Amino acid sequence: MVARSCYILEYEAHELLKGMGYKVHILQKTHNKHSMPLCVVAFREPGETRYVRIRKVTRRPAIMKDVEASCCREVALYRRLLARLPPDPDLHCEVWIFAAHTGFHCYEVLRDSIREIPTPMLKDVDELPVFPKNPAPVGGSA
Repeated sequence: MVARSCYILEYEAHELLKGMGYKVHILQKTHNKHSMPLCVVAFREPGETRYVRIRKVTRRPAIMKDVEASCCREVALYRRLLARLPPDPDLHCEVWIFAAHTGFHCYEVLRDSIREIPTPMLKDVDELPVFPKNPAPVGGSA
């Protein structure tokens, strides 16, 4: 099995979308240059679909033009798909950009523009483990 550099990010996106009530599938990577730029597909009733492509960058793009330039292939393929289909408010083509220091930044590709959308958050954040920053020494004197 070949390791993929974004697999952990795909799994994190999977969990975020699953926490929002979506049925989520992580897709196999293809090397066909005409295939859809998908990493994750999420479905939710009554017919909402999210196509998500995840990109890892060293820093967050500052403006929308930077997003469009760094993801030009994905944007072009998504726009080609959107141009072929009748307008559907339940179909969302998205690019999620992950920057190491700031996390996910999500953008929806529209027919003629790109817009930033809210990043999904886990609902049950209280259930995540919390580790102390300065743990007490083990085996120290009392």
